[in-house]
Amino acid sequence: MIKNIFVFLIITIFSFSKANAGQVDSLITEVSNNLVYIIHKVEAGQTLYSLVNKYNCSVLEVSELNPSLKSGVGIKIGQTLKFPMIKNGKHVSAWAFYNAKKKSIEIPAQEFKTHIVKAGETIFSIAKLYDLDISYLVEANNISDNIIKIGGKLIVDKTELERRVKSNEKKTSPVLIVSPIGVRMQETGVAEVINTSNRTSKYLAMHRTAPVGSNIKITNEANGITIIARVVGNLGLVGPDENIMLKLSPYAFYKLRPKDTTLRATVEYYLPNAKKSSGLK
Repeated sequence: MIKNIFVFLIITIFSFSKANAGQVDSLITEVSNNLVYIIHKVEAGQTLYSLVNKYNCSVLEVSELNPSLKSGVGIKIGQTLKFPMIKNGKHVSAWAFYNAKKKSIEIPAQEFKTHIVKAGETIFSIAKLYDLDISYLVEANNISDNIIKIGGKLIVDKTELERRVKSNEKKTSPVLIVSPIGVRMQETGVAEVINTSNRTSKYLAMHRTAPVGSNIKITNEANGITIIARVVGNLGLVGPDENIMLKLSPYAFYKLRPKDTTLRATVEYYLPNAKKSSGLK
């Protein structure tokens, strides 16, 4: 690094309006020995004393920085002068100056296209209205089940939905596979969402007979879309779930692109030591 000379120049860092004119006074800075200096080009009507007051420094300081001033000759229009940058009575360091500059940069808040939920609307109708991937709509808006509230605000900006979901997907576990160990089972029935407030982008399932901890292949019969989910619980033989074959975590369910709150699906999984009569070869 070359010492005692200009390290860099920043042009037009600050600008402000003059009191009596519409002109803009551009500020040029120079850094030397880790201190910030202002390079000023004299304009009509300016005097050394007015500039000293403007930059909160002393005539002595300015004279030391500008040897031409020691001759006693007045300043001229177009002349370039060097002034110390002073703040709170101290000479501003390069580190403080650029750190403050970074903090002062205002990044406008990004405005995403949103939708206010109206009476009668569902996540399905909203996804169709904006031509959105329904799984992205659910995941990015933290929808935990099929319920959305009237007056609720949903992000419907495609780019932002994809950005948020892809960011979440980086944190999830690797893609699941179904290991062909045991007897292959296959059945078709109704699938719906697990009613839970737990938000996850993992593919989780509840099935009546698939072993907990195993993986299960699920295909939406209406569109052929397939996912593989991890079985985390079993459904009861009787009760509210007796007519349901499968329940899925919200993100897994909507990844199958359902058209309603339930869908017909085909599942494939393997049962160890199962009777061949209950499975498929």
